[in-house]
Amino acid sequence: MLNLKNVLVVLDPDQEQQPALDKVLTLAKMADFNITLLSCEYTQYLVEGYYFDAIDLPRLREELLAERKAILEKQASVLRDNGLSVEVKTVWGHPAYEVAIREARQMQADLVIAHVRQHSAISRILLAHNDWQLVRCCPVPLLLVKEDAWQHDPVVLAAVDPKHARHKPSGLDHRVLAITEDLAKLTQGTPWAVHAYSHLTIPQDLLVEERADHEQAFKTLMADFSIDEAHQVLSEEAAEFAIQATQKEIGADIVVMGGVSRSLLSDVFIGNTTERVLDFLECDVLIVKPEDFVSPVSDA
Repeated sequence: MLNLKNVLVVLDPDQEQQPALDKVLTLAKMADFNITLLSCEYTQYLVEGYYFDAIDLPRLREELLAERKAILEKQASVLRDNGLSVEVKTVWGHPAYEVAIREARQMQADLVIAHVRQHSAISRILLAHNDWQLVRCCPVPLLLVKEDAWQHDPVVLAAVDPKHARHKPSGLDHRVLAITEDLAKLTQGTPWAVHAYSHLTIPQDLLVEERADHEQAFKTLMADFSIDEAHQVLSEEAAEFAIQATQKEIGADIVVMGGVSRSLLSDVFIGNTTERVLDFLECDVLIVKPEDFVSPVSDA
């Protein structure tokens, strides 16, 4: 399920630290794949009719792209010094997440890696940040990385919901677990799984029945995979809190989660477990879409 042949790394050339480069180098030491470093460039100063004559704009944009590419080339040299095949691209376009998704689609990327920072609650509601849009719209697995390095033998935690309608063999939970096992095998790490549920106020005599129902659904799902039973966690807590608590308790380096896009209105009033979790997790997060997911970003 995680057969890496082409990996796209989205970078901001001006960043002093590049966690995405560190993580792709770690993966490349364990698998053979092609790497493309991408910088998405856009500035309002070089938009027609803003500051410069229309005749000068193409030249000025090309000069900007050339300058940014030169920075990426220096950053790529670290990877090339390790014997890796690296292509560098700087593309003019806006918004940046659409540029990245089109590039991923064009190069048939198996994985997109991007650095993510924490944001305020209001920014999530307003969808003001590029990484939130990548979470919603990127059709291939998306690895959002933070600053901390992985352990020598990383712990990879799958967050699943076997009571969800998509728990069939072709559904999202199976895809999340398969990729979790593949990533753990690739990195010589340890796979874990967590299923969290929170119940409404119900009579005490029904609580035992509800837990038994979730236990059976979790057990049935996990029967298709080789994750040790001791590494399977069932939590009676809201998913965003249970995932965070489990990640800290077991020292997970990567949490693998399903991502299903919702409408803007739904996101504002309901929220999305994946997005609520992102800001609170201290580790990296791998977002996996259903196999039938169609990105709203067009090729145009």
